[in-house]
Amino acid sequence: MGAQEQSGRALDLLRRQCHACAAPVWHQEMGYRTQRSPRPIPSDQKIMRHLCVAIAFSQGARSAQISVLIETPVFSAAFADFDPVALARRKPEDILKNYWPRLGHFRFKSKIHQIVQCACVLNRLIRERGSFAKYLQSFQIPQRIRAAKHLDQFWAQFDALQQDLQRLEMPFFRSTTSLLQLLLDLDFDSVKPDLIIMRLARRLGIVERETGDRALRQCVRFLQEYSIKNSCRATALDLAMLAFGGQTGASRLLAQKFCPVADPCDNTACLLLANGLCLSPNKLRRG
Repeated sequence: MGAQEQSGRALDLLRRQCHACAAPVWHQEMGYRTQRSPRPIPSDQKIMRHLCVAIAFSQGARSAQISVLIETPVFSAAFADFDPVALARRKPEDILKNYWPRLGHFRFKSKIHQIVQCACVLNRLIRERGSFAKYLQSFQIPQRIRAAKHLDQFWAQFDALQQDLQRLEMPFFRSTTSLLQLLLDLDFDSVKPDLIIMRLARRLGIVERETGDRALRQCVRFLQEYSIKNSCRATALDLAMLAFGGQTGASRLLAQKFCPVADPCDNTACLLLANGLCLSPNKLRRG
C-alpha cells in the first residue's frame, strides 16, 4: 500500500470512527458542512464579523471560551456592531481601554489593532469594488470542488487573492492558514490547516512536518483530492479531523476522545492505531 493510499485509508477509518462515536450535536454540525448548494457571500457587515471572529479564535485562544465570548453583547459593542465604517474610525487604544478586561480571552492585545486595520482595508475594498462579495467573486475561486479542474482553479485563484491581500496590507488574512479559514467560513471547499489539523495530518502520513507554507498547502490539497474521490466535502473533513484531533470546541461532538496532544499515542480504542495507520507511536523513534 502506497503512502497516499495508506493516508486515504486512515481518513476512511477516522470518518467511520467519528460517526460511530458521534454525540447528538454531531449530525447537526455535519449537516451544515455538507450542504451541496453554496451559500451566498454575506453582506459587508457580516464579513466584518467573520474577520473579528476568526482573529478572536487565533493564536492559541481557547475555542470554548471564545465561542461563548463572541455571542455576548460586549463583543458586538467593542467592534461597533461590525459596521466596517464605524469600526475603522475607532482607535485600538480606546477599544483596549474600554473593553479589554472583558475581551481577555483573546490572549493578545495586538489582535485589536489587527481587527481595526482589517476594517480599514475592508472599507477600501467597498469603496473601490462595491462590496467584499464583488471583490472576492472577481477572483473566480470555485466554492465547490468536484473535479481536478476545479482544484487547479482553486489554488491558482487562491494565490492571486493572497497576493492582492498582501498588496493591500490586509493583516492576518494574507497568511495561508487564515485565508483558507476565511474561505472555509464563507462555504468554500476549504480546510483551515491549524495546529490540530496539521498534527493529525502528520500522524496520518499526509505531511512529514506540521509547519511551513508548503506543508500547509500539501495537507489541504490532499484533503481536497480525497474529498473529490470520496464524494464528500473538504469542510466535512475539516470538522471530523478537528473533533478527532481533540480541538476544544469540536471534540464535544464526539462521545469519546482520541488524539493526545503529545506523542507517542497509546489509545487502543483508536482504529487508526489498531490498524497501524497512525505514525504517533513511531514519532520518537523517527526522530
